[in-house]
Amino acid sequence: MIDPTTSPQYFGGTTTASSGTPAPKNTMDENAFMKLLVAQLGHQDPMNPMDSSQMASQLAQFTSVEQLTQLNTAMATQTQATQVATLASQSALSASLIGRQIEAAGNQVVVPSTGQGEILVDIGGTGGTGTLTLTDSTGAKVATRDLGPLKPGLGEVIQLPTDLPPGSWHYSLDVTDSNNNKSTVTTYSSGVVTGVEYKNGDIVLQAGGLELSLSDLVRIAPAPGPPIVVPPTVTGPKPDLGQRNPLGPPTLPGPGLDGSAFTN
Repeated sequence: MIDPTTSPQYFGGTTTASSGTPAPKNTMDENAFMKLLVAQLGHQDPMNPMDSSQMASQLAQFTSVEQLTQLNTAMATQTQATQVATLASQSALSASLIGRQIEAAGNQVVVPSTGQGEILVDIGGTGGTGTLTLTDSTGAKVATRDLGPLKPGLGEVIQLPTDLPPGSWHYSLDVTDSNNNKSTVTTYSSGVVTGVEYKNGDIVLQAGGLELSLSDLVRIAPAPGPPIVVPPTVTGPKPDLGQRNPLGPPTLPGPGLDGSAFTN
């Protein structure tokens, strides 16, 4: 009988020839298996026929393996379709963010050549004295500044000193209270989305010199609504629509059909 445990060459296994060189790997599909089974039945010993229970067991094993293979193929196809749908949805979201202010988990900041830069942080504890450190992409320190007392809170926008070197940097913020205890600080990167790019299978949002991953997005600022149009105020005398008689139809100015005035 065909035994997958002792005949791995029929089910994707490998064998080793007498010379020590691995034999080529072979696979068997349903048709090949049935041909081999029929050939084995046709050449069996009439005095020692095949055990029907063994044949049924092997057929059941082969059917199970085939069903598992089909299930794996279906799951792979479904997974690929889900990934494509997710990418399409993320692409549509990314395109809709162009021109919008966003906030993402990270520690990037752009220091403008004129004016002040700013950072967005969550400061825990009781707050304290803040120390800002800027580093470049290699981790080398660019600048360190004392920011003075900082209060605790979520989404605190901190204006940076004007003497910082302009450019795109990474930053860290240390906040220490009067007892020399450090408060927890969560940093964010923010900016207005100006473009979308695909890098290494990820969607990257370009925001004012920063590159922010879509997966790091934590907040989208509300889109500005349409301007409210106030209708103009009408001034001047109101048109005369005639006087209404409470006991009959309105009395209209002007002569009647017979030349006389309208009367009730």
